[in-house]
Amino acid sequence: MLRFNKEVWRYDGSRLIFYQLDGQEYVEREVSPHFPFLSPSEIMGFLEMQENVGETSMIRGFRQWVRSRIQSGE
Repeated sequence: MLRFNKEVWRYDGSRLIFYQLDGQEYVEREVSPHFPFLSPSEIMGFLEMQENVGETSMIRGFRQWVRSRIQSGE
């Protein structure tokens, strides 16, 4: 049985785009279908933060942020 990824994130070096499989093609989405509290601009903010605080601190901050969104029901 073939399984298809129904959501794809694409980063082109300056922009993050979410795509969702709709029938036979992927359609651009404003937010992640699986993580509706995530927007490309929020994720880009964390990627840019990495330049100042380093990868490990950025990942910790991102995990904390995601946990807080899940706990608040966003």
